[in-house]
Amino acid sequence: MTTEELYEIYKGAENGVTTDSRKCGPGMLFFALRGENFDGNQYATEAINAGCVAAVVDDTKVNNVDGVIVVEDVLTSMQELAKMHRRTFDIPVLGLTGSNGKTTTKELVTAVLAKKYKVHATEGNLNNHIGVPLTLLSTPLDCEFLIVEMGANHIGEISYLVNITEPNLGIITNIGLAHLEGFGGKEGVKKGKKELFDYLRDIESTVFIHGDHQELLEISTGMNRVIFGTKEHLPEVRFIAQGNGRKFVWSENGYESDHKTIKLEGDYNLDNIAAAITIGRFFNVEKNDVETAISEYTPTNNRSQVYDTGNNEILLDAYNANPSSMEKAILSFEKNSNHPKLVILGDMRELGSHSRESHQMVVNLCKSLHLDSIFVGEEFMSVEDEEIKMRFYSTIDELMDNLREETLKNKSILLKGSRGMAMEQLLPLL
Repeated sequence: MTTEELYEIYKGAENGVTTDSRKCGPGMLFFALRGENFDGNQYATEAINAGCVAAVVDDTKVNNVDGVIVVEDVLTSMQELAKMHRRTFDIPVLGLTGSNGKTTTKELVTAVLAKKYKVHATEGNLNNHIGVPLTLLSTPLDCEFLIVEMGANHIGEISYLVNITEPNLGIITNIGLAHLEGFGGKEGVKKGKKELFDYLRDIESTVFIHGDHQELLEISTGMNRVIFGTKEHLPEVRFIAQGNGRKFVWSENGYESDHKTIKLEGDYNLDNIAAAITIGRFFNVEKNDVETAISEYTPTNNRSQVYDTGNNEILLDAYNANPSSMEKAILSFEKNSNHPKLVILGDMRELGSHSRESHQMVVNLCKSLHLDSIFVGEEFMSVEDEEIKMRFYSTIDELMDNLREETLKNKSILLKGSRGMAMEQLLPLL
């Protein structure tokens, strides 16, 4: 079956597409993806029985039910279909990537632009070779602005995703020490993220660059740039502490906003906020609407969320972690938090040969700041330090057992670690 023929079937799937057989229902199109530990082909008949308009498979043995469509490779067919659907839109399409802050920036930009446009954006962090085409295929026909988040852990992945998405705008939040195992080091990360700009340079598109990020300025030289985030390149954003809360203020060409309440913690989020303001204003969102959108934004999914447990104030920033984000989070927490401070930090994953030095860096930073610290995970155990106030645990379970015996009170606590550490499970004990 050609992509054009499949697209006609897709247009009849009024309830969209899915790769999860558990979500199949009437009016849906099911793509039977394969993986190391699963084979969606096994659920094609189940999908049809659930009411799907068709099930796309690549195993000829299941081609015995009406509605089953056999292709050479399901993933490739889904990606080609997504590219075809993307080409039906003549709208701004923002490609967004970076080492840290991708999802928060995407959500803030979406909130701001939604004050003026019908915006569709990546759901959650569905930003890989499967999530990106699903984002495109879920884009409604009346969409006026599309935002596609793209993640990668190897060189070549952003290039691959860009050629499916075909963005006409771009932003790289930053270039940091993330996925070092796959990228091979900082230069690999830089080369991988630059693939977005390489594509946009060829089509002479606009990119948004934070003026304090020298590497981003370097790799965007000669491009159509909108530079922001500094006194020289407005808007500039500042946080203002006020009682137990926090407000933000921003300035733009003689304009300075009122102090607006914000639910985001961490100075590292200033860049994300500035990006949202810049893109919103570039597309003529009114100042008041920009401020309202940012003030109303509530972080979710373990990203910069603040909890008052009754015993302690918790800053939960545990969706993920890498050396760059860990350093920024620790420095911001040490500077801004109230009460006696405690950091509880879990292992950082996907660092390969850089793991030991990266975990040592974090321990050294906490020591230099004289922070009361708890480290958990095998990677941190490999750099265990005997200094007072530094405690090391091999596993979350071991730490949880200790916290059941030791009640912590009246502290500001930073919880951060890679997703696999699931640091949020400590919350009930804090």
